[in-house]
Amino acid sequence: MPLSVLKVLEVACSKIAIIAALLMALVIFVDVVGRTLFDSPLGFSYEVVSISLAIMFYSGLYHVHKTKGHITIDLMDKFYVGTFGKIVFWFVYLIECVFYTTLVITLFMQVEESYKFGDVFLFLGVMKWKVLLAVSIFALIAWVSLFVSAPKRNSGF
Repeated sequence: MPLSVLKVLEVACSKIAIIAALLMALVIFVDVVGRTLFDSPLGFSYEVVSISLAIMFYSGLYHVHKTKGHITIDLMDKFYVGTFGKIVFWFVYLIECVFYTTLVITLFMQVEESYKFGDVFLFLGVMKWKVLLAVSIFALIAWVSLFVSAPKRNSGF
């Protein structure tokens, strides 16, 4: 069985999304217990939860793009049949590609700005550009997935 780079990316991104979700849940649990029982919250919990959420979201997008698992509203699908339906379907896909391409470019621009400005997380002491770079790389991987898994439904003219 040949090993595909895309399959490796999918498995790695899925595992990272799971780990980020578990880390986020653990930090929230410990923070709530600390606040409730000891009246002492974790100072860095907000930052860790925010980072974990971003990593979970963008690493999980690879699988969502690949399987076309987006939440969709299909109430009007019955009106989009034939050539008109194909045109609408491809138009929506192209809008999605343009939007997500813009998002990825903006994330990398934010990495550059954060690097120039020297932003540091308040409690973690980590340079923000490093975390943003990791998130941007996951977004770029999800972007590749978006283009690799071009629509199959209504795809032919």
